[in-house]
Amino acid sequence: MNKNTTILLVESDAAETAEFIRLAEDKNWTVQPFTSSYEAIQWLKKENLAALLVIAENATPLNAYQTFDYLRKELNNELPVAVAKPGTSGNTAEGYSFLEKPFNANSIKALKQVTDPGSLPSDDKIYSLEYLETISGGNQEFLIDCLKTFISSVSGKMDELKVAVASNDLKEIGAIAHNIKPSFEMLENATAKDICNKLTYEAETADIPLLASILNSEFILMEEALKQDFPELR
Repeated sequence: MNKNTTILLVESDAAETAEFIRLAEDKNWTVQPFTSSYEAIQWLKKENLAALLVIAENATPLNAYQTFDYLRKELNNELPVAVAKPGTSGNTAEGYSFLEKPFNANSIKALKQVTDPGSLPSDDKIYSLEYLETISGGNQEFLIDCLKTFISSVSGKMDELKVAVASNDLKEIGAIAHNIKPSFEMLENATAKDICNKLTYEAETADIPLLASILNSEFILMEEALKQDFPELR
């Protein structure tokens, strides 16, 4: 199998699997389907030849986040992972991204970001200023002030989040995530917003360190991109 074109798919819904395979065939990608995360892990132990793992968020016996963690910690495998969940796609952070379900033509864009980064248009960004530009009415000073506030306030909260995670303070973790979610929504980063939601309402205790790490990576990527685009923020 060609490592550059082989995609592992963990999906229990036969119709979703068939649609994903159809979409992948249009791009000449090879799909290796599995119905459980256990099967995919066993395959990786033997083959270790793939470009990407696409896994349903609620996969069993290990869900998507647990599988990601297992690959990194137990197998020392840095295979990029795309978590498939309803209605959301997001940018990659440390080999981790979200992929929209039900699978459709738009899902391919998120896949191509991992399998062929150069194929994406140059203006595909980790943030959007559409909301800020609307409320600022074209006032550049106001926009820059908002971006400065975003960087400084979220940076401080990320430091607090690291402390809360280290002490396993679930109440504080949820409060911090809830507090910073609007900041990510303001810049329209769906990946960070979804992780904040999960840390606030849904995260299993074992998943929290991984989710917090991904959130921090996403923020760092956003900060770097903003400072590159706006020298005033440096």
